[in-house]
Amino acid sequence: MNNQEILQKIVAYIEAIMVDKSMTSRDLAEICAKKSGKMSPRTIDKMFKTPSSTTLSTLLKVCDGLDLNLNAVFHSIEIAKTSAENGQQRLVYEIDNPAYNGYTGNYHVFYLPTSAYPEDHADQTLVHGVLKLGDFNSMHECSAILDIDSGDLTTEGSPFSKHYEGTLIYSSNSQMFCRLVCSKYGDMWFMVFNHGNLNNKELACVVGCAATASSGRIRHPAIHRFCLCNMQQYPVIDPDTQSLIEGLLRIQEKHIIIKKETVDTLLKQGSFDPAFRTNLENYLNIAQVYYALPKGTLKEDIPLATSIKELAKLSNISSLEKTYHILHEDDRELSCILKTALLLLLHQKRHLNQNNKKGARNILFSECF
Repeated sequence: MNNQEILQKIVAYIEAIMVDKSMTSRDLAEICAKKSGKMSPRTIDKMFKTPSSTTLSTLLKVCDGLDLNLNAVFHSIEIAKTSAENGQQRLVYEIDNPAYNGYTGNYHVFYLPTSAYPEDHADQTLVHGVLKLGDFNSMHECSAILDIDSGDLTTEGSPFSKHYEGTLIYSSNSQMFCRLVCSKYGDMWFMVFNHGNLNNKELACVVGCAATASSGRIRHPAIHRFCLCNMQQYPVIDPDTQSLIEGLLRIQEKHIIIKKETVDTLLKQGSFDPAFRTNLENYLNIAQVYYALPKGTLKEDIPLATSIKELAKLSNISSLEKTYHILHEDDRELSCILKTALLLLLHQKRHLNQNNKKGARNILFSECF
């Protein structure tokens, strides 16, 4: 679109807003005069009659009068143009759309640290962040702000955190996309998770995946499995529940590769639920033999071109997944863990309140006598 077409689109957008609010030019002129200075109904009528003659000063006063962000108007026009070209709107950007009902608010974000150097996170098992969703910039879109405690320390010894800003976009193919940018460190997060039919109810918890270029002291592209937990419903996630979340996030393949001696030790300690223990023992009795082969060891003292070729041949006949999927069952498993922890917390609070009431009655009883 050229400048004249853009002006016409903006004026048409403003006119549609006025019609929707049943406002006349005189009504708008009075509001503009109160907010931004003198404005006559004739100036507004002239803007509608000949958009090309409209000045930037007039547009700004009118937008202020209607509580419109001019940048948001441009954005809405561009989205409407794209939707018209595609025949239907598959991506929904406007936060006023019912599709966003139940999504705004604050969320815990948990994910496993992914580093090309495992020693970077030797003492850290789960990274925590806070994701905020809402129309923070009056852009009529779902803005996203993510603050992550990296678990590392700055050179001064203070916690090293990262601040990201971006937008959340609803897709009609049952996905939500969240693009986040950390300008200070030149990093981006791109989050994807299922929403299913969640626009009809609040988003309590969900598992997703995120691509980033920040993973340790040396930057390497990485993909994290993460979970979102609504902070209103789950204000505090206790350490035991975090440990269970960590376990769920580590299940990325159909097979759990674990040392035999580790399983034997856990079986001796009686750490498993009886029914789960039976299933585990039955499988151990009939299971085929799987090898967890360390790639680094196989490459030792072999030319890179040779080792890579042989590793590729070995991987083709392995049980490795071709794609990591985030399944709906992942969300159900996460919900079970969080709801159990929440019920336990409520039970503990109820028990504490009952004890406090008994103590108060005992005090009152002793005072009476």
